[in-house]
Amino acid sequence: MTLRVPEPPRVSEKGRSLSPSDYPESYFLSEDVEGFSCYRQGQLSWLRAKHLAMLNPAPEHRVLELGFARGELLQALADRCALAAGLDFSPAACRIAAAQRQKQQHKAVLVRGDCRYLPFPDNVFDRVFAGDLIEHLDYAGGVCLLAEMRRVLRSGGVMLVHTTPNLVFHRRIWPWLVGPALRLTHPAVAREIDAQLAVMDRVHIQEYTPALLRRAAADAGLALAEVWVDPDLIRSGAHRITGALGRTPMMRMALGVLSPFRRWIGNDLYLRWKKP
Repeated sequence: MTLRVPEPPRVSEKGRSLSPSDYPESYFLSEDVEGFSCYRQGQLSWLRAKHLAMLNPAPEHRVLELGFARGELLQALADRCALAAGLDFSPAACRIAAAQRQKQQHKAVLVRGDCRYLPFPDNVFDRVFAGDLIEHLDYAGGVCLLAEMRRVLRSGGVMLVHTTPNLVFHRRIWPWLVGPALRLTHPAVAREIDAQLAVMDRVHIQEYTPALLRRAAADAGLALAEVWVDPDLIRSGAHRITGALGRTPMMRMALGVLSPFRRWIGNDLYLRWKKP
């Protein structure tokens, strides 16, 4: 069963988002959403497994995932902690996750709602995670998301945010440097990345640089939040697009040349904050 909360307007004092209808089942059941091939095999993708390890849930923890999409990470959390709750505003995401949930011994709580208006009490969760969500809101909405995550997090709890792509990569590095090079050397890979970026252009409202993410954290009241870019530019060669690239001599040479700049131009941005 999926709990449902009243849906606020898409444009409000808490910023702008797309409509739930902009995220149909075809969006989630495709490579438009990271890790689909692993999902079909009943596995966590490399990135979702990394996020699970970063969250480090304990058996007694209560964990909230915002924007759970197909629900594979949420289910992994439910298998490991006392309570795993997930919120997504797409009916399609809720249907997919609910169908998968019926096959599991440990059941996650599914809620359909808006991440800017969390229907949970203050100070209730030990971990709160938002993966690839904040970029689907405008800046004001992103600040509201972070503030709501802070509100429902208990003292000593940790919140983790992941967002991609790094705006520097999307608007500068790809069109002016990496994209032209790959179109000459690996045109099939370049076409796949172009297609993925086109999807992002359609559903992303506000992408981030590290500096802009730090500013949003400060505006949300997250004092001393940790913000960083993952220097692993090709996700350890485990991504469906970057796997083949990591094995080429040219890419290994390029990674060596770019090594001093990885913490600025990498594509995976993170924010982590521990509530006092």
